[in-house]
Amino acid sequence: MLQKYTRILRPVHLGGALTFAALLSACQPPAAPHVTAASSAQPAVPPDTVALLDGEPLSRSLLDALARLHGGTSNPYDAPSAPVAAASAPNPSPEDRQRLLDELVEIELLARKARELGIEQLPAIRAETELQARTLLAPAVVREQIAGIAVSDAELRAAYEERVPPHRFQVAQILLADAETATRVTQSLKDGQPFATLARRHSTDPLSARQGGNLGWLMYDQMPPEVAAAVRHLQPGEATPQPVQTREGWHVLQLQALEPLADRPTLETARVWLHPQIVHAKVQAQQAQWRREATIELPDSP
Repeated sequence: MLQKYTRILRPVHLGGALTFAALLSACQPPAAPHVTAASSAQPAVPPDTVALLDGEPLSRSLLDALARLHGGTSNPYDAPSAPVAAASAPNPSPEDRQRLLDELVEIELLARKARELGIEQLPAIRAETELQARTLLAPAVVREQIAGIAVSDAELRAAYEERVPPHRFQVAQILLADAETATRVTQSLKDGQPFATLARRHSTDPLSARQGGNLGWLMYDQMPPEVAAAVRHLQPGEATPQPVQTREGWHVLQLQALEPLADRPTLETARVWLHPQIVHAKVQAQQAQWRREATIELPDSP
């Protein structure tokens, strides 16, 4: 039932360039604003109104947005239905909804006071407001992208064969700090020098260097993506023809052996993580295309 809030402004210190987050942190009163029953003489209000504040309506959409804010933001890549779930409002209990309504009224009271004091016109507040609006738009666009992406069974099967191999890998590495050194070591390996000797002599990873570069048995998803992709199609005894770069540095890699997996996940099991991976790759590709199509000029010193 529509409720009418009596305006109660508690003293709040508004010094300096307060941000919206600072205003919210000040909204922790010892008691909620007093609520009175709606008057029978109340004029017509919009149908989605949840409260009247000095005769002005507060909409249900604002209350739902506040409920979503408290509930956290879902990951739009979690499942094909994620955009629908993210757009729908939570369903709080009557007690929680009352607390949310009290909080919404308190936020509106403080926001009005901020406007009266001219705080919303401060450059820092205007910049943060603009940034928050764009920050809300960005994931909304991602959800729109996801809603328009279809993943076929053939794509899932191809990803399964590529990313869920039927064996584990015994891998050795020579970790190096720069591309030039990695290229020289790769050439030495091509010239016939033993991998283990080069690893002990040059690798910057002391643990694997002592083992001749051996990293032991690894599952596909236990390796950095760049390393996994590099060794995926090697035959035992083969080394990568070019160094592989990761966040750790430059890797010269060798596949030493393969071992079949007795409990390889099925396609249906792997679908849970393969579908989001495929969708994410398509979203990133589309966004990269948008960036290529845009004219971007960056100053030397921002």
